[in-house]
Amino acid sequence: MLAPVDAPEERKLRSDARRNRAAMIKAARKVFAQHGVDAPLDLVARTAGVGRATQHRHFPTREKLLSAIFEDNFDQIAEIGAQAAPEEAYAKMLLETIAILFRDRGFMELMDHRVPEEAQHEMARRFIELMTPPLRRAQKAGLVRGDLRPEDTMLLVDMLAGAAQPPGRRRQEYRMDRALHIVLEAIEPEGEPRPPLAVPRSLVR
Repeated sequence: MLAPVDAPEERKLRSDARRNRAAMIKAARKVFAQHGVDAPLDLVARTAGVGRATQHRHFPTREKLLSAIFEDNFDQIAEIGAQAAPEEAYAKMLLETIAILFRDRGFMELMDHRVPEEAQHEMARRFIELMTPPLRRAQKAGLVRGDLRPEDTMLLVDMLAGAAQPPGRRRQEYRMDRALHIVLEAIEPEGEPRPPLAVPRSLVR
């Protein structure tokens, strides 16, 4: 039996809903980065160009919106890995993770304050699971030291998060670059060092 064909109006509604949802996530990133995660949701809706009813329909609570940002970040990290050469995916995914932390204070506050501890553990588990295959490929290719464990990736992110958001909310790119250089050099195998990677300027906004 053939599946029913959607009417054009129904397809348009779903398309509009997807655009509205994407617009609200993009607006939330901007608003939360500028004002923190306690910024009014009305401001997010206005920035996205949608009404309060639309905002509430998609994201009835602040935590739902923050979780959507987190999931979107996850998708970005996975997409970077999919586009990279297999042996280089780990480093590039780590760079993308740090770039997100650097530009998006709301993402960090979500991890620290807005979700229960068990949910944080689940997010960390999923992140480690995502990063484990590219880590193994990088180790096999000799690009990452062999004793680095998958759970160490979460530790690296935690360490770099402090450099991404120094006390007083100073946004110092040199601090982030230096910390990243040190970490990337530390996870390389012993031998001739390669030129260190830096946070892509196109990702820092």
